[in-house]
Amino acid sequence: MGLLDVLLRPLRSPIVTRAYPPQADVPDRGHRGTPELAPERCRASGDCATVCPTRAIVVSELRDGTAQWQLDYGLCIFCGRCVEACPEDAIVATGEFELAGRERDDVIAMHVVRSTARD
Repeated sequence: MGLLDVLLRPLRSPIVTRAYPPQADVPDRGHRGTPELAPERCRASGDCATVCPTRAIVVSELRDGTAQWQLDYGLCIFCGRCVEACPEDAIVATGEFELAGRERDDVIAMHVVRSTARD
């Protein structure tokens, strides 16, 4: 096989990719999906961050007495522990499973919430 054959082989091959999605994918049974915060219910107790095995959730106090809740979907393994640990039921599993972004910040959810320290 000559060099020209090696270079032309991809042009002779059939297309192996297809349009995405040709039909909606259905997740496996029991798949929880991405966790999502309802900021109006969150009291920033930090219980969700404490139980997160990958430390994908960070809750930090801000100077004005509020708190910042941040979830890095790039670290999240969708185990659902944060949903179970939240005393306010402020985190729900959405069932969504498709995440994509062009920038790293595109897969980080951030909310300012009221803090339990203030109440």
